[in-house]
Amino acid sequence: MSEQDRFHDNPSGVITDTKYKTQWLPKDSWGDLGQWRNYDAALAYVGLMKQVYAGGFSDWRLPTREEAENFYGEELTQVDWNGEVVHIHTLFVTKCANFMWLKDTNDDGQVGRINLRNGEVDFVDRNTLEHQSARLIRNIK
Repeated sequence: MSEQDRFHDNPSGVITDTKYKTQWLPKDSWGDLGQWRNYDAALAYVGLMKQVYAGGFSDWRLPTREEAENFYGEELTQVDWNGEVVHIHTLFVTKCANFMWLKDTNDDGQVGRINLRNGEVDFVDRNTLEHQSARLIRNIK
């Protein structure tokens, strides 16, 4: 299955990744709210999306590093908030953030993020506010 064929739109408004058996919200928190998020604000966004049953579900969360690395696809192209290429599927809403928070932390208490422009993961202070957003995922039951 190609990277292009693995994502499918659903009537509920979520996008299914058939390869990894997960679902994603089509917008990140930047596209939804127009605000950058530090890590704690990203967690608050997760809580909000759980409360409003986004897509009909209440089990949304931030992705793990592995899930984020699987979400990134070198051959996929989309445009971020600054008109730069990010490597995500075109089913996802355009003008997204280029950094996506992860739920992973390191031994220093820093939080992971992936750069959707180049696929690199780094760990930064949880209060960093540098074009990051929350993009939410859930497992298909």
